[in-house]
Amino acid sequence: MRNVRYLIQDEFQANQVADDLKVQLNINRMETISITSVESRNEVIVQIPEANESVEEVLSGFMRGYQKGMILE
Repeated sequence: MRNVRYLIQDEFQANQVADDLKVQLNINRMETISITSVESRNEVIVQIPEANESVEEVLSGFMRGYQKGMILE
């Protein structure tokens, strides 16, 4: 299990980005991904059950326009 924390740019709200990311992952039939927004730190935490290149591609493509940083845990 891996956690990826996306630090969201100030002009966006973590809650809205998390909701939009959930829709995108559902469209791509990636339902096993857990997404949590932390409004106080304006970040989105994504929990990936295992290393999966296709999930990582979707995440990086979607988050590219919203993130100002990323932390792998």
